[in-house]
Amino acid sequence: MNLKAFLFIILFCMPLLKGLAHPAWGIVVDGQGNIYFTDIFHNGRGSLWKLHHNGTLELLLRDFHAHNVSLDADGNPVSAHGEEHHTMVRLKGSVVSDTLFSTTDIEEFFGGNCTYTKNGDILFGINKKLWRIDNQGILSPISDHTFEWNQAVFCDEEGNVYAPDIGRDNGAVIKIDTNGHAAVIATELITTTNGEFDPHSDVLLGIGKDDDGWLYIAETAGKRIVKFSEEGKKETYYTSKGDWFPCGITFSNGEAYILESKMDNGYEGPQITKISKDGTSEIIFNYDSYKIEKTKVDTKKEENESDGINLLWISMGLALIVLVALFIYRKLQPPLNKLS
Repeated sequence: MNLKAFLFIILFCMPLLKGLAHPAWGIVVDGQGNIYFTDIFHNGRGSLWKLHHNGTLELLLRDFHAHNVSLDADGNPVSAHGEEHHTMVRLKGSVVSDTLFSTTDIEEFFGGNCTYTKNGDILFGINKKLWRIDNQGILSPISDHTFEWNQAVFCDEEGNVYAPDIGRDNGAVIKIDTNGHAAVIATELITTTNGEFDPHSDVLLGIGKDDDGWLYIAETAGKRIVKFSEEGKKETYYTSKGDWFPCGITFSNGEAYILESKMDNGYEGPQITKISKDGTSEIIFNYDSYKIEKTKVDTKKEENESDGINLLWISMGLALIVLVALFIYRKLQPPLNKLS
């Protein structure tokens, strides 16, 4: 096979390979109850969505390959494109307000594995380390710790950084404190299956933290959210149903919001499951169901508009017929005799 034919096959298969990519894990909730989440399977290379607190879905960015979304200190969403060019942007309202960083060199900044902190630092992982770009644009490692396989990063309100490493201890989480000290705080997080370990499917993705200091991580092999402490305690907090699996988790007002995808028997989603304080769970959003319902509403609206237009034309036609009939009637009347 010559080089040209090989490149043609690779390019032809690119859309198919897209389905094998890790799903996005970014989900956050702002102070008004609006949910921002990422999705790499719709609108070209991906989407950044805003689910308004009233249930309305708004597409903020299209053809935007983002895995993560964060909130800045003012509650504005921050997200990054992670293919070809690596560009992190901040939005205010529904529009991009400023570009925080942009490059084509993943060693300067990798948008596919990053987050934004409340104090304005950009954090990202590449070359087995975690890096910081401060608000002056200075790049430096946040720690000397070396990862085997890292593909997500989370920073809490105090500035502590948590990142999974699926290349050690059957799935571990590393904590790096504000002084740069790294410690392994959880191990054996990946569910053992009957098949061989697949580093592309048996992964650890989004991390969240509740008000009590418990940490949570999405674990795809077991289709579950693992709840764990920095002291080594761990338990299964949530298990997705059917062919769904969790990608990310966030907390707001004591309630958990879990981002889920479905890829085992054809891609579906994303969807969002809410777990209330009393432990009850409810699917509050499903992309496919939303699109079906929206299509029905739009179709009904078009039909109503069409019916309204037809009714207008009918009314105008009837009015015209009446006017023509009245005109003809008056023309056919004999002239009145003039009074002398």
